Amino acid sequence: MKFLKKLRMNKTTLYIFLSFFLTLQTLSYIYVTIQENKAINFLEKKSENNFNEQVKFSSNYLTKLSQMLYDTVINTESMKNIMAAASQTKDKKTLAKLRKKLYEEDIASFNYMKTKFVRQLHFHLPGSISFLRFHRPNKFGDSLVGVRPTLEYVNEHRQFVHAFEEGRIFNGFRNVYPIFKGGSFVGTVEISYSFTAIQEMIQEVNNSSFLFLINNDIVTTKVFEEETNNYIKSEFEALSYDKKALIDQKELDLDQLHAINAQIASLVKEQLRKKESFSILFHNEEILGSRTLTINFLPIKNLYHKQVAYIINYEFDTIVDLVISRNKTLLISLTFLSLFISLLVSIMVQHFMHKEQSVYRIATHDTLTNIYNRYGLAEVMKQKVGEFQRFQRKLSVIFFDIDHFKSVNDTYGHDVGDEVLKKLTSIVSLNIRSSDIFARWGGEEFVIMLPETSLHDAIILAEKLREIIEEHDFTQPPTLTCSFGVTEIEEGEDEKALLKRADELLYRAKELGRNCVISDVKLK
Repeated sequence: MKFLKKLRMNKTTLYIFLSFFLTLQTLSYIYVTIQENKAINFLEKKSENNFNEQVKFSSNYLTKLSQMLYDTVINTESMKNIMAAASQTKDKKTLAKLRKKLYEEDIASFNYMKTKFVRQLHFHLPGSISFLRFHRPNKFGDSLVGVRPTLEYVNEHRQFVHAFEEGRIFNGFRNVYPIFKGGSFVGTVEISYSFTAIQEMIQEVNNSSFLFLINNDIVTTKVFEEETNNYIKSEFEALSYDKKALIDQKELDLDQLHAINAQIASLVKEQLRKKESFSILFHNEEILGSRTLTINFLPIKNLYHKQVAYIINYEFDTIVDLVISRNKTLLISLTFLSLFISLLVSIMVQHFMHKEQSVYRIATHDTLTNIYNRYGLAEVMKQKVGEFQRFQRKLSVIFFDIDHFKSVNDTYGHDVGDEVLKKLTSIVSLNIRSSDIFARWGGEEFVIMLPETSLHDAIILAEKLREIIEEHDFTQPPTLTCSFGVTEIEEGEDEKALLKRADELLYRAKELGRNCVISDVKLK
């Protein structure tokens, strides 16, 4: 009490007390805001990851289902005989009879498959020529070259492929199988499903809402003109709605979804242009009352990993509201804490967190290029190899180095050599996915670890990087090339064995003249 009396009497002391008190309030507000943003960002990322996993699981399940339907319902000797005969004639009457026979034999199967989420059953002759669309039997004979890369892939490689793709009539998550008769390739058959199949599966355990949108340029360049009415423009300037997916949801009706999209269209414009997945929070009492939505944007990519569509997920998130409420309470509590203790604790906590992050980054990242070093790569690779061993998730590795790098240092000096390493790192980083792990192995050697990536896709990426590096003007030296070893993890293999094989392939690339990509396994 005596102190308070003195405080009231001493204007300087009172000024200092009020200054510290206002400082405490400001710091407390900043601290609580940071913590709130961190928590919300964590919840957004968690929601985004959960949704991605749900879509991936549903897609994988439907792909396996299509394989079962193909094996048990479609892949018959009668079908093979019809396709073999059709592939060997150009007579329109004969083709019409064969088409009718195939339709009559399999229409019952198609109707059954529709109960298993199948949207399209489509047979094609060699060369990607439409033979019979069960969903539009009167549309046939058109070439799908340039429209359906999945067909061109199967025609070239004679292997099954799964990818999302727009077609002449409908889009679909397509499963395309080669058809053989007596060892001869006689055509292909596609079993595909729409986004609504994924939606129905997810909504069996999740009440959140979904919309499916296609890039406008895909619709205008690929869809039959008379079929473009399957799509309508959305609130997002580069995307159109798939009408088939425009249905009232369990928790939100279409009017609410359109109103939400109208509100957020300008806010997410730049993020959509990046064509990556992201999440945002949405509050609007007029549309949602006091509830909060987490909105997830998931890009859908085609066979060549180009973004062509988006799935938007709308999920009510009560935890976010609890986080906001909790932090308001925390801010009030912090206001009444001792200035010295609160300030000291805040400084100590921030200092400790910053120091811990700095130490970890120094230990796991290369100081010159700012990417992972060998230790950091080993830590991440151990985790990814473990995921392969437990879940059979694909994992490929690219091992590459700079050709004749010693001559760069000898000719231009080590400072220029360091600049070359940094430029090369920047070029590669811009041309790989955010989920890929890029590391400097040592000197001029680099490793790219590619989770969820087949050997075929890894080879495509390596060739792309090789060409980009070769064509880039480094100034000093003007040109630079790299040699690449590419491989995919095998059953029972650990990270050391995987890297050793990739290193051996890189050595072979050097022996074969450099500036090339070498792999030890045929394309899958």
